[in-house]
Amino acid sequence: MRSKKFTVSINGNLTEVYVISGFARECDRSIDTIRRYERNGVIPPAFLTYRGARCYPVEFTKKVAPLIRRIPCNRKCPAELIVEINRIFSEERGKYA
Repeated sequence: MRSKKFTVSINGNLTEVYVISGFARECDRSIDTIRRYERNGVIPPAFLTYRGARCYPVEFTKKVAPLIRRIPCNRKCPAELIVEINRIFSEERGKYA
């Protein structure tokens, strides 16, 4: 099944983004799991929205998806993994601010 990906203009640059369903699929997690990770502070909330939908740039997704896949499903996420995920989110947020 294809991930939901589209192109938007951010600061005058065309950028390919996934909506949350595509992001979740690339991370091998469900949409509900991604939302739960956001609520519990495991990952920060999406830093881009388009027409009210959470959006994640494709290049960013390629960086963070392998880390999200390493989050244990039934145990607490290791602190160093949370720190690394937050570092990547912060770097990417700066690119689109």
